[in-house]
Amino acid sequence: MRTSLKYRLLFLFITITCYYLGFNFIPERTDTALGLTPVIVASVIYFAVLPVLYWFMIIKAGKQKAWKLLIILSLSSTIARYSYPEAIAQHFDFILWLRYPIMAILLIIELYLIVIIVKSLWQARNLSGDPRIGAIEKYDDDKKQGLALTFATEPASWYYAIPRLSRKHIKSLDNIILWSGKAWHFFMISALLVAISILGYQLLVDWSQTAAIMLATFILYSFILLTANYRLSRHHSLYIQDDKLIINNSIFNFMVVPLDSIASVSLNTSHETVVEGSTTSVEDNTDLNTDIMADINTDTSTDTKANVETVNSDLSDDYVEDKTPTDERLKIGRGKQHNIKITFKQPIKYWGMMGSFVESFDEVLLKVEQPTQVINALAQINSPQPQVA
Repeated sequence: MRTSLKYRLLFLFITITCYYLGFNFIPERTDTALGLTPVIVASVIYFAVLPVLYWFMIIKAGKQKAWKLLIILSLSSTIARYSYPEAIAQHFDFILWLRYPIMAILLIIELYLIVIIVKSLWQARNLSGDPRIGAIEKYDDDKKQGLALTFATEPASWYYAIPRLSRKHIKSLDNIILWSGKAWHFFMISALLVAISILGYQLLVDWSQTAAIMLATFILYSFILLTANYRLSRHHSLYIQDDKLIINNSIFNFMVVPLDSIASVSLNTSHETVVEGSTTSVEDNTDLNTDIMADINTDTSTDTKANVETVNSDLSDDYVEDKTPTDERLKIGRGKQHNIKITFKQPIKYWGMMGSFVESFDEVLLKVEQPTQVINALAQINSPQPQVA
């Protein structure tokens, strides 16, 4: 697990714990024995400790934009409004004053989304690839690209969820091994969505039937995204479109790599349990390469064998010098050993959580079903050779 991801999970745990303790231990009145002490402690944690932790654990560790610090400050203000004693909580009423312009903005966004969805679905009849790719190519700024990607995820989910719309999709090079591409994962999450929607309806129906129906409908609406996530992960996780290698880590995370930015594509034979500064032995590379070449010998294409032999001849040099900590590499795919290593000439952006997080990496490790097939395809594109009859 990457360090930045560990920090995110740790910060999420700390934040949830602090807010939970605040709701349970801050008294409703200020004339108790403890007086204002709980409120003062909570305020220090909400508006000093958590923002500082967010700065170092999210913004610095994840190389995010500084403006995102407003997220934790606004969230703490909302929590303070509903957890502080009424005499103090009223000073946070500006959060409630903002609800009307926020509702208006959300309404405008919803109407805009409807227009985008209808327009995108009509255009998707002839699309051959992911609608999100064109969205991020329109801008150069990370903030604008992230927002465009968030909006583009909605039409992309319909595009992949409906087989007729994605019937002209470019053929994949191979399939990345992902849990989201497994049938058991799809049915398990589907059952979980139904259970959550039923539970949410039952919890709210006595208070407001309208709110209960809205909540259940919203949760069940996620089934569109879930279906798209399954079909994309199962059939379109790795492909080339417009001289770009598209790497999908489910529908939530993906990477667009220009082919001319790829420095090398090779079989990954390094042990992923190594520590920083360790090296991989040439013997390990030789053993795996021998096994792979044994499989390739069944292929009658001279070009295919030549491409794999060229890649294998460079593996020893690649991995003896490789001292990059494996925990800091971007690894996509489920398995003990990722079998393909793609190195870039310059850092490439990796869009996480539908554009909410963006990170840059110099290389990526993939776990695919047919690694040599991917290497051969990329070798043919970058160095085309005449086919031998």
